[in-house]
Amino acid sequence: MLERWGYQEIVTPTFEHLELFTLKSGDAVVEEIYAFKDKGGRDLALRPELTAPVMRMYVNELQNAPKPLRLYYYGNCFRYERPQRGRFREFWQVGVELIGGLKSDSEAEVIALADKTLKSVGIDGDIHVGYLGLIRSLLAKIAPAHRPYVMRMVDKKERKNLKEFLETIGADHLGILELIDFKGKPALDKAIEISRDLKVKEEEAKIDKLNSNAEPLKGPSVVGRTSVRLSKERKAELELDEFQDMIDLLKGYGIEFTIDFEIVRGLEYYSGTVFEIYASGLGAQNQICGGGSYELASLFGGVETNSTGFGLGFDRVMEIVQTKSVKIPPIFLAFTPDVKTEAISMALKLRQKLPIVIDVMGRTLGAQLKSAGNSGSEYVIIVGKDELNSGKLTMRDMNSGQQRSLSLEEIEMEFGQ
Repeated sequence: MLERWGYQEIVTPTFEHLELFTLKSGDAVVEEIYAFKDKGGRDLALRPELTAPVMRMYVNELQNAPKPLRLYYYGNCFRYERPQRGRFREFWQVGVELIGGLKSDSEAEVIALADKTLKSVGIDGDIHVGYLGLIRSLLAKIAPAHRPYVMRMVDKKERKNLKEFLETIGADHLGILELIDFKGKPALDKAIEISRDLKVKEEEAKIDKLNSNAEPLKGPSVVGRTSVRLSKERKAELELDEFQDMIDLLKGYGIEFTIDFEIVRGLEYYSGTVFEIYASGLGAQNQICGGGSYELASLFGGVETNSTGFGLGFDRVMEIVQTKSVKIPPIFLAFTPDVKTEAISMALKLRQKLPIVIDVMGRTLGAQLKSAGNSGSEYVIIVGKDELNSGKLTMRDMNSGQQRSLSLEEIEMEFGQ
């Protein structure tokens, strides 16, 4: 699937320098990963994810390659915490990174690819899409010491605690609760409304400040000069326009999604659209995929480059696929000793369409039938001289004991997968 969309595989080491992850996620991440010193005294870590290693390789080896770069990976990762259902200390991750493309176009492609990848294995996930620019603007109105607490409560969906905390610090008027309460089209409408209100208040504050400090001027008015300065303050609003463009592109891909500004996904390095995909059958740990736009190249010493990607929990995918799939016990092919060679040839042909096991213990036909019953096989194919001569094999239902005479082709048609 990934290669059909033009992505090429990239492989990175299991060990990385610890600094790679502390630069990306802060020193607190050390408590969540396997970090240690090697014999040379270097600080190393087992990779907890693959975005940082891929971007490190990009900065070191691929900065001059033609853009955009479409890369995918599959590898094991490690987290230092108590294992629980769907969340293990060693886990496997599939993901992509689209480096150097236009933000809205790249975001739409990556989200669509994540959706199509999951659908290719029979998983129809619930996609929630958000945008960090606006909540960054709202957080800028809060004292820096309070911002981590607000973000944690938003991320953990602790709505009651968040409401009380915002009231305590006098920030309940900013619109954070209103922004995350709405979902879908109403959420986007509310975001546009909040963004416009923020811009009006910023412009009024700028004008008041300049007027209070203004000296007599010749030429253009203070308001005129202020409007030039304020044009630099519209980045968040313009990026919200980009978010709306991305939404339109997703519709073009035929993707069903929910706009949800409660999706924050690590505010430290994500820079635009973020998204998460949820799937049923996993209990509390129902997030199966997450990603968004970020800028890490400059953090690792490279040229600032917009990138978009996703990481997909392969273990969780397998858990859902195994739960949904119907496992058919293998059909036992039993034979008399004088037709062993012919029975092996028949088993090879049948295995192209259905699961077949044969005896490798040198048992008699009766012992093979007993073994088949003990193994849980629902059907047994019996082959002897009479079956070879007639071209019809005996198919026995082990539950009812009924038998039918069927050709190889008839068995393939009726029992094949």
